[in-house]
Amino acid sequence: MQQQKPDAATVRVPPPTAGGREPALGPEQGARRLGLRRRELDYLVEAGLLVPSGRSAPGTLQFGVGALDAVAARPLEWQVARAADARRPSPWRELAGSLAERARMVDGVVAVLRSDGVAAWARYSTAADRWTLDWEPLPGGGPDPHEVAQLLPPRLVRAIEAQRLVLLGPVGETMHWAHRMLQPGVAVVLDTETTGLSSGDRVIEVAVVDAYDGSILIDTLVHPGMGVRIPADATRIHGITDTMVAGALPWDRVLPQVLAAVGQRTVLAYNSAFDQRMTVSHARALGADPGRLRSPEVWQCLMKKRSTWLGTTSHRRLGGQHRARGDALAALEVLRALRNRPPQRA
Repeated sequence: MQQQKPDAATVRVPPPTAGGREPALGPEQGARRLGLRRRELDYLVEAGLLVPSGRSAPGTLQFGVGALDAVAARPLEWQVARAADARRPSPWRELAGSLAERARMVDGVVAVLRSDGVAAWARYSTAADRWTLDWEPLPGGGPDPHEVAQLLPPRLVRAIEAQRLVLLGPVGETMHWAHRMLQPGVAVVLDTETTGLSSGDRVIEVAVVDAYDGSILIDTLVHPGMGVRIPADATRIHGITDTMVAGALPWDRVLPQVLAAVGQRTVLAYNSAFDQRMTVSHARALGADPGRLRSPEVWQCLMKKRSTWLGTTSHRRLGGQHRARGDALAALEVLRALRNRPPQRA
């Protein structure tokens, strides 16, 4: 098939930036400049035919106009690439070498990691033409993606830039996140029991557990307030009655203890949106200061992390005892499990 260069209209040169510097374009802009889809530009990067000039602040690759114009002058099958069906594999998919060769390289990196005692594995997505390399964190943490990248041959380094290889996908990120959360002084696990599910309901029990060693920092019933009764439907779930909370401290007295136990640590909860809403709304109803608990950034949701780890969009029930202490300890067991490879990938 005759190889054709892009037409001149495709490679119009924009004016230089202030100071005479060469303009830099992002990947989508660069692809448009070459008259290509983004995926074909990525294959040019993986093949080493198009070298990024750097990265923008968020980490997106940047390409100099000169580099784009230079690759546009290469004798590649431009018209074939431009006319390619987006639903079918790119005609440039093996521009950098065969898929089998890339697979052997990835397998080689996995073998090196395993020889160093790292539980690593890789999986391939046909639809995205992308390898994802995941590994369990070592007992002391790591290795991090930068360290693993040092093991890669040049083609796989370029494959990372071209989004054909990912070091730590969502599963791997979750495992390493869990490892960090399990370190001393990093996180606590919190659970509440309440009079109901709406923001107007009240906290009637709270437990806080140290994520590092499982020690119980708080485990107490809470008086819901004068005139507030626990509905029978709620009692059927957690077993807490009006009589049980009659002598308990109110939330504005318990909350300072909770804040002291949490300190500056991350707050983990199985359904963090619920526990945050209940702790904060009850505090505000009493005119109390919820402190750091008011900030969503302080909280992390173990239920969502578990779904990511399992590779599903569904949310599994915790399976605890529907009492604050038991549910907090059950949530801690979920966190400990997240540090390891998911069972379906074993």
